[in-house]
Amino acid sequence: MSAVRIGLLVVLALCAWEAVARATAPGQAQPSAADVRARGLTFSPDFPAGDREWVLASLERARPEARALIDEIDGMTYVTAFRDPDAWLSGEALTVSPHHYVLRINVSKLDGNRVADRDVIVIHELGHIVDFELIPDALRDRLAAQVPSSGTCIGDWGADCTSAKERFADTFAKWALRGAVSAWGAGYGLPAPVSLEDWGAPLAAFAARLQAAR
Repeated sequence: MSAVRIGLLVVLALCAWEAVARATAPGQAQPSAADVRARGLTFSPDFPAGDREWVLASLERARPEARALIDEIDGMTYVTAFRDPDAWLSGEALTVSPHHYVLRINVSKLDGNRVADRDVIVIHELGHIVDFELIPDALRDRLAAQVPSSGTCIGDWGADCTSAKERFADTFAKWALRGAVSAWGAGYGLPAPVSLEDWGAPLAAFAARLQAAR
């Protein structure tokens, strides 16, 4: 994706977040961190109602430990739709500003030839936001390094050439969904760890510590 396009998306996302902020009545206190965590995902007004249902249903399918991490960041996340049936991209997560994120969903693909991958795409992209907001880089990199090698690359971006951030998000989705993902996963061609339970144990412990601190 070009730098110009990324810049345009960030500007659009900032405008979206400003619209959310303006929805707070004048003189009303800004929401606390606890209120932000409790409010869940915010959808753009033009996000199709039927698609909201399956996005939220994807969250319900995540294991409790993964859901606890997602619950920490979903109130910071604004969900928008785009439509490009010919694009490789089915979704992406963008950092707009500290504690503000945008999740873009390619509804034409996920209502089209990738319906079966809805859950893994949603959880993968939210896994990026969990990484951006919560997970120490050292833990993220350690978990990414535990993803088995396939012995090959897909271009310069997939399989063994996949970045640590994508290796983490891809395997986070597999762990969160207990391995119930397509063979292609989120599109990076990564093998799953021998034991997703062992791989995700540090994340489960991290989630428990966050919950204990509330």
